[in-house]
Amino acid sequence: MKMRVGAGLGFSCGVGSGFSAGLGYRLLCSLGYLGLLCLALLSWAGGAAATPQTGADSKAATEQELAEPIGLDGEIQAAFDAVGAKGVIVLLDDKQGKLVTNDASRSQQAYIPASTFKIPHSLLLLEAGIVEDEHSRFAWDGVKRSYSSWNRDHSFASAMKYSVVPIYQKLAVKLGAERMAKGLAGLDYGNADIGGELDSFWLDGDLAISALEQVRFLRRLYHNQLPVSERSQRIVKTMMLNEADGDWVLRAKTGYGVRKGQKLGWWVGWLEREENTYFFAMNMDINTDSDLALRKRVVKHLLKAKGLM
Repeated sequence: MKMRVGAGLGFSCGVGSGFSAGLGYRLLCSLGYLGLLCLALLSWAGGAAATPQTGADSKAATEQELAEPIGLDGEIQAAFDAVGAKGVIVLLDDKQGKLVTNDASRSQQAYIPASTFKIPHSLLLLEAGIVEDEHSRFAWDGVKRSYSSWNRDHSFASAMKYSVVPIYQKLAVKLGAERMAKGLAGLDYGNADIGGELDSFWLDGDLAISALEQVRFLRRLYHNQLPVSERSQRIVKTMMLNEADGDWVLRAKTGYGVRKGQKLGWWVGWLEREENTYFFAMNMDINTDSDLALRKRVVKHLLKAKGLM
């Protein structure tokens, strides 16, 4: 009897332990598989998060941030009225992503960029290795031109500062149409159309950009988000320095172009303060040469009225 009970117990325990061990093994395998799957998903998510943004990605992110409608600001029109000029300013608050203007329609009207094009042009020249850095030297060709500041040797930085067109024209030819077109398309600069003469399309050809597009481009440059090296972006920003004092730094570029009889002046750039940065793009009608001085005056009038300068 004891044998039978013992045998029965032995049989019962053998089945039970075999069943439990098999179930436990399967559960452990399942849990192990799920654990590996979770680790794989976490690894994939981490890798995706660590992937750097491309130029297109950063541009899309910037545009999404600036998706809100552009607002009207009476102080901007007052700045034009104060100097007797007609034009538009787009002002962008970097922290808030807030855009304001005095003329919503004109802010989106594309015009010839004139010498404000030296900003993207310089980036492409540096990327191509045609110019080494801001200290690269260019000898005067000996041809006397109407602007006395052009009639001397220049560094790359001073060529931008004094808007020395002949130097940039020669550099454009060295860069070539293919690299120029591909580069502008990559930067997504205005309509990226280099139609016209290779050494003057930004002055009287088909290239066009709006004030709104200018500030968006400048914001990407400021944050090193353009699809070119950080080194090239930093050099160009150094070259754009105009003025500075204890509270702010101003980086900007002027432009003046004539296309199909229309004379247009530009001043685009940004004002850096410790707490924020403000991007601006101004274009205005030019009637006489004396109006050229108004390009900077109207923008400074506005920045001072807002207590930024």
